[in-house]
Amino acid sequence: MISQLLRMIVLISLIFMLFSPDIYSQKTGLYTPLNIQWAYENGTRSIDGKPGPRYWINKSSYDISVELIPDKKLIVGSETIKYFNNSPDSLAMIVIRLYQDLLKKGNARDWQINPEALTNGVFLTKLKVGSKLFNLAQPDDSFSRYGTNIYLNLDTKLPPSSSITVEIDWRFEISSLFPVRMGSYNDTTYMIAYWYPQIAVYDDITMWDTFQYEGTTEFYNDFNDYNVKITVPREYVVWATGVLQNPQEVLREKYFKRYNQAHSSEEIINIITADDADDGAVTAGNEKNRWIYKAEHVPDFAIGTAKGYLWDATSLVVDKESGRRVFISAAYNRESKDFYGVAQLSRDIISKLSNEFPGIPFPYPEMTVFNGRGGMEYPMMVNDGSMEDNGRLVQLTSHEITHSYFPFYTGTNERKYAWMDEGWAVMVPFDLQNELEPSYEPRIDYCQRYTNYAGLELEVPPMVSSTLLTSTSYRTAAYNRPAMAYEFLRDYLGDDLFKKALKEYVKRWNGKHPIPYDFFYTFNDVVGEDLNWYWKPWFFEFGYPDLAIDDVIEGKEEIKIIIGKKGNIPVPIDVKILYENGSQDSVRINAGIWKNGDEKTVVTFKNSAKIKSVELGNLTIPDVNFKDNKYTR
Repeated sequence: MISQLLRMIVLISLIFMLFSPDIYSQKTGLYTPLNIQWAYENGTRSIDGKPGPRYWINKSSYDISVELIPDKKLIVGSETIKYFNNSPDSLAMIVIRLYQDLLKKGNARDWQINPEALTNGVFLTKLKVGSKLFNLAQPDDSFSRYGTNIYLNLDTKLPPSSSITVEIDWRFEISSLFPVRMGSYNDTTYMIAYWYPQIAVYDDITMWDTFQYEGTTEFYNDFNDYNVKITVPREYVVWATGVLQNPQEVLREKYFKRYNQAHSSEEIINIITADDADDGAVTAGNEKNRWIYKAEHVPDFAIGTAKGYLWDATSLVVDKESGRRVFISAAYNRESKDFYGVAQLSRDIISKLSNEFPGIPFPYPEMTVFNGRGGMEYPMMVNDGSMEDNGRLVQLTSHEITHSYFPFYTGTNERKYAWMDEGWAVMVPFDLQNELEPSYEPRIDYCQRYTNYAGLELEVPPMVSSTLLTSTSYRTAAYNRPAMAYEFLRDYLGDDLFKKALKEYVKRWNGKHPIPYDFFYTFNDVVGEDLNWYWKPWFFEFGYPDLAIDDVIEGKEEIKIIIGKKGNIPVPIDVKILYENGSQDSVRINAGIWKNGDEKTVVTFKNSAKIKSVELGNLTIPDVNFKDNKYTR
């Protein structure tokens, strides 16, 4: 109740700010909160959309040893973190996230859950920061644990251009009753994510990110290096973020040879078949194996592990100039019939993302699609449930793989601005989804999803912080509305110019933390046009798309269709005239027709026959009221 009240207070304050004038907004044309104004004044950001001359980003190096104990559904870990302060500030505190405290009794969550799914959260057995070893049984005033965060006041401030070492030992129970984004899917299948104590982000906009993890909002992490040693029972195979360092040690020779072969193969190599899994002699070692994975400059680390899973793999050259290859895997339950084609599907998706749209070579050395539950992205890992329908399989797989660019390669703050990655992960694969599965029409799908909630009481502009949203408010603001906004902006700019601006935005901000204004101003800069006429209604304002046929005027030589813009959201015009002789005319005009603020426009056709009817719009253009979209003579 308190959490909901606080969320409502902040939401009301933010809505007030969105419509409050300020000097900086008059300068740039877009409302700009004070803390973002300060970033421009401090030189960490630039109003042309580029990182400022004083931009910085902190990072960490993680050395983690973790063991999965399946019969107890327990994770036991030990980690050493070296945290680098690249900021100009002397840090008086460190904030550490304990994501699995989401399930701790008494903590706030965005949904009600089965009480039997609750746990005691993360149990810490050691916490050392610098030279200080904390007494966890009787912590002093420098230690505070609230929600899913730990706040540690440092005895001596951490100065700029320095580092500090944090050592933590911990364990937690893996939930099988609340497997959101991770969990135990049966006694032998586990997705381990949101799992290790993690230093929060300290940035130039908010300073420490202290938002609680309550289940809805997802990533905001620095770009870190990981060396992770994963101990599992011998029968288990491990797939994880990064590159496996000891394949010959954990795989028997036959499977090691297949693994190596797949790294240079254009075809699908069945590393583990059903017969192999039944044989149970895939892995080497005795009772336990230790799998070692390393990853550099990535914002998170995830693990998928299972006994008896099948494993298909292949590779793909994603950068023709350098010849760089990506190793692509599908790890799956033999009962998941759709997954037998997922390795090839993933290869096709990565090829199209790299070579067609957005045309940016896939940024990581590996990608594994793990057959778990739901649909969730991690660096170099995807956690996907099985799909009955091939259209949904293509949609889900391509959506999650596209997240490799947003928020991983381009490190957006998904906690505050979920639309900066979810909207892109919806829209970017539209073309390839329709090409790989023609029966699936993604533009119609997401247009309908947006239209269903556009303009309703709970629908808010994407610029309202995602931390304040749940349920349909979150889904519409994070996924559906921004996906349509990107799609119609591409339609207005044209494929080449849109692609150029998008690639430049990614080039400027990969490995960094862009905010919405960096995106808006980069596009303005590259396109050479002030697009605020588009940014304001789509991202800042309450409202909805609604076009109408106001009038049809039949002259001797021309037919004039008067189109009224009843809503404030600019969308394309699609008009079709059906004539009594069976012929028809049609025209599509992009959303730029509304850039001058007009509330009406005239569409003119040559009068070639007697009109039977006029239709406005189609299933790919959102409109909250289709009743005024048809004229019948």
